[in-house]
Order: sequence, then C-alpha cells, then structure tokens
Amino acid sequence: MDFDRKNILVPFDFGNQSFGALNQAISISKHLKRQVILLYVHQEKGALSAFFSKEENELFDKTVLDKLQETAEEFRSYNTDIKVHLIRHNSIHTAIVEFAETSESDLIVMGRGDNADHPVIGANTHKVLRNSKVPVLTVCKNCSANEQYRTILLPLDLTKETRQKVNWGVLLAKLFNSKIIVVSALWSKSDPEIIGQLRNQMSQVEKFIQKQGISVESEIIESSSDARTLVPIILKYADTIEDLDLILIMTQQENSFTEFFLGSSATELIRNAKVPVMAIVPHETGQIIWGF
Repeated sequence: MDFDRKNILVPFDFGNQSFGALNQAISISKHLKRQVILLYVHQEKGALSAFFSKEENELFDKTVLDKLQETAEEFRSYNTDIKVHLIRHNSIHTAIVEFAETSESDLIVMGRGDNADHPVIGANTHKVLRNSKVPVLTVCKNCSANEQYRTILLPLDLTKETRQKVNWGVLLAKLFNSKIIVVSALWSKSDPEIIGQLRNQMSQVEKFIQKQGISVESEIIESSSDARTLVPIILKYADTIEDLDLILIMTQQENSFTEFFLGSSATELIRNAKVPVMAIVPHETGQIIWGF
C-alpha cells in the first residue's frame, strides 16, 4: 500500500454493502486525511441496455449522479472530502480496477454479501480482489467502522514466503498505532523438528516487529488432524480477540500470469470474517504463495 497516493475508492451501487463500505472508507480517511471517491459504473452491455435510447441512458446517468451527490452531501457532515464519478464500461470490475490505477487510489473499499446464513463475496468484489494492483479492503454487513485499527491479525504459514506480509503489517500498525497478533497453526504435533522450526521462525517474526516499535503478540495454535484448511481455525481464534479490527492477507501471483489469484482459502476467510479483511498485492517478482 502506498499512502503517498491520493484517495480511497468506494465502488458504489446504492446497496447496503455500498453504504457499509462508505462508512468504513470515511473512518479510514479521517485518520489518513484522504479524499473519498464514490464511483458508479454504468455497464454499457448490461442485460437491459439495448432497450434504452441514448437520451434515456443519459437521463439515467444524470439521475445516478444526482443521487451520488446527495449521498456525498449527506456524508460530508462527517468532515470528509467526498467526490463522485460515473463512468461507462463493458465490465464493472475492470472499470473499478482501471479507475483505481488512473486516479492513484491508496485503497479500494468494497462490501461483502448481506446473507448472514450463507456469507458470499459478490461477483464484482471477487473479480476486483483477483485483478486489482491496489490493496482491497472488504467489509462485512455488520463490520464496525472504526477510525483506529486497534489490533491487526496477521495469519502466517511460516513454511512459506511471509516477509512481505509482515512488512505490510508493520506499515499498517505504524499508520494506525496498532497492535499486531501473529498466529500460525501447528499441523505436525508429533514431529519435534517441525515444532522447533515453527517456534523459532515465529520468534524471529515477533522480534522483528518489536524492533519496529510495535506491540506484538504471537501464538501457535494446535490444529486438529482432520482440518482441511487453516481458515476455520483462524476465524475461531479471531473471535477470541476482543479489540480485533482488521485481518491482513496477501493475494497470490504466479510468474507467468498478469492476473492475481484468490485461492479457496482466501475466499473462505474473506467470506466468513466478522471484521474487515485487507488483501495486499505482492510487489516482488517471483512466486508468492498464498499462505496463512
């Protein structure tokens, strides 16, 4: 994340998810002194687009812009600079990703599904997460909009590449004066060599964070042998942290691809987390493994 950039981008479609994302963006902008941009994407090849004339489409756009302005005016009472934009594009997620780059956004904030019984990530949110080169913060329906990230949870698989994720955690903790909790899971309880290696690496991570002047705790969780992924274990652990405000994860990149990937574990965590989840894009070349 590059906080030398200019704004926080909120893709907005007037749904409950959009308003939750806007509240979160405003809370962050107060702390970082950033402008918030509300972006509506008019999909030019939508299912009904062929039934409307040019004049009707222009009237629709004007109506949407007026409603965006009304929303911006309502939320400006929170002393936040809010701008509105409407763009036409064949693909909603592509428009969001491209706009974030050209407008030099620090962060994209998007909502997750409203269905509490079966949490989902909307199709456009999922595609933005996969393709964005800008960090993406996903917000659940009932996530509180805190101005301060008191505690950041950093799930790590210490057998994989973790340096970038730790560095991002340090950066965010310094910006928000946060505490970091580093957590990993112990899979091979019967292997003393693996246990020793995991504890040694966790100790190194904790010492590195402490040297940055950041309060840090670490814990190794014993996972059940029948666990398919670490996600349920991490989420259960997250529920025990009273002041947890953010979970930090990292997307995966392969050498031969320009697109970033969102694996099943990442999707599961984002979909079910009860706090905002920030997905960071790796910047180094080479393979970055999606890891807890």
